[in-house]
Amino acid sequence: MSLPMPSNTYAMDLVHSQIAFSVRHLGISSVRGTFDQYSGALFVGDTLEQTTVTFEAEMASVNSGNRMRDEHIHNADFFDVENHPTMNFHSTSITADGDHYRMAGKLAIKGVTRDVEFVITYNGAALFPMDNLMHHGFTGTGTISRSAFGVSYGVPLVSDEVELWLDVQFIAPTAE
Repeated sequence: MSLPMPSNTYAMDLVHSQIAFSVRHLGISSVRGTFDQYSGALFVGDTLEQTTVTFEAEMASVNSGNRMRDEHIHNADFFDVENHPTMNFHSTSITADGDHYRMAGKLAIKGVTRDVEFVITYNGAALFPMDNLMHHGFTGTGTISRSAFGVSYGVPLVSDEVELWLDVQFIAPTAE
């Protein structure tokens, strides 16, 4: 089985995509944010075993909607962006699971690499009239332990568990 799209290398549409996160604060509310500078690619092979996804986010681009909090997140208590400027992911396997996919891979944050898994939904494809190219949409969700990446400041006031969301479009290099 493969993804319902032709074998090719697809670039992430940076205008119509988002890499986001959510953490619980004091156990009573969620703080959400995004990484505003990122890149990624999807290589679709003839089978899922030959298909890979990569993405990279600039840690200094974290945007939680509060400048003072974001500046704190940049320092060594959290991401230490001066010494660890990016978060990187590369898939190691993608498998079909009913009406969605499971994507396992290696996520690197703050110099620590851990295995993670995302549940991926293929949202379909549409021709975007502004570039006359097919755009393929995916939503992915996963949960990580931030302390597993050496980011344990404030636990349990700020939850150790972080939800990650990938809401992305990939674009083929030519019209399909």
